[in-house]
Amino acid sequence: MIPKISHRHPQGTSSLAALFSLSDRPNSISFSGGYPDPALFPKNELETAFQKRIKLASADLFQYQSVLGNPDLRGKIMYYVKRLGVTAETDQIMLTQGGQEAIKLLASLFLDKHDGLAVEGPTYIGAVEAFNEYQPTYYEIPMQPDGMDLDLLEKQLQQQQIKLIYVIPNFQNPTGYCMSIEKRKRLAKLASAYDALVIEDDPYRELRYQGQSLPPVKAFDQTGNVVMVNSFSKILSPALRCGWLLADPKIIAPLATLRLSFDCQSSNVVLEAIDQYLNDNDFAAHIHQLRKTYRTKLQAMLTGLAENLPKNCTFSQPTGGFFVWVTLPAELDAQKLLKLSKGVTFLPGKDLFVVSHQANHLRLNFTGTTTQQIKQGCQELGQVIQQALQPAIG
Repeated sequence: MIPKISHRHPQGTSSLAALFSLSDRPNSISFSGGYPDPALFPKNELETAFQKRIKLASADLFQYQSVLGNPDLRGKIMYYVKRLGVTAETDQIMLTQGGQEAIKLLASLFLDKHDGLAVEGPTYIGAVEAFNEYQPTYYEIPMQPDGMDLDLLEKQLQQQQIKLIYVIPNFQNPTGYCMSIEKRKRLAKLASAYDALVIEDDPYRELRYQGQSLPPVKAFDQTGNVVMVNSFSKILSPALRCGWLLADPKIIAPLATLRLSFDCQSSNVVLEAIDQYLNDNDFAAHIHQLRKTYRTKLQAMLTGLAENLPKNCTFSQPTGGFFVWVTLPAELDAQKLLKLSKGVTFLPGKDLFVVSHQANHLRLNFTGTTTQQIKQGCQELGQVIQQALQPAIG
């Protein structure tokens, strides 16, 4: 008989697994997963980069390497964050298997059972599942159009022992909201004043479709109480599984030791190929093309929702990122709505609120589908919502 699986790993399908399943549902338009447009992957350029680096490198390319990852690629990231106003050295950067591993490593390093963890309400489901294993005490801080409600956060910091604060400041997943510069400054000060650590998850930073880029929270960190997490998944390819984190040396040292028991290091072949790609290609031009394409798709979705959703539904108006957040009438449950929907899928919002579990919200992704699919999907979504409202009206 097989031994019992640890209680730290709940049995049954996880919310994250269900999300990937929704994205692959046949004969439906998927607004559910956070997928980039595959037509924008630089396939030929990446193929060339892999071939060139393997051909030119020594056999050490295939050897064990530093737990922090390829130093040349870390150097490029160091110069990138310095342009954002962040003071950094190469040995403060760790390359990870996507941003997801960075979050998991930080959770493992800092969280004990019942430790206080403040998250946005709603928040990213992948981060929640990374945190859940360590059984923290969650403090759900509502999202506002300019970011997390910092007045409420400060009250919680005054009254509770909160160790970690998890935020997505740019085009938040799932709302699409962007944290104001005033809140970024204040958040860094609050973390320092109350001895908390901010995990600043920032995978959508480069995907701004209008307006001016804002400095990261880390740019206002004077005491090492902010860790930056980022990824190449949304701007290059998720299959490369390349993310990174930037942290104070006092965090990087124990994190590196911990990492050795996880996976030792990211794939050096992949990291070398990404470095070669960045050497040989105009990455800024690639980002420009992403912005141009996604800007068109976002506008198509906002137009489609305005034309098709009932008047008692509202939705966010993001200026970047991957997602639009829809709020339904209070009497509707997005999970039940999904069961009625045959032609379009989306992510119900209930599990994205770790405490309040609000049921009348849903997240829509606009980057992974065509503009024609967006138009058709919005029409079908509107019809499903109207259908669900009929009993309430009648």
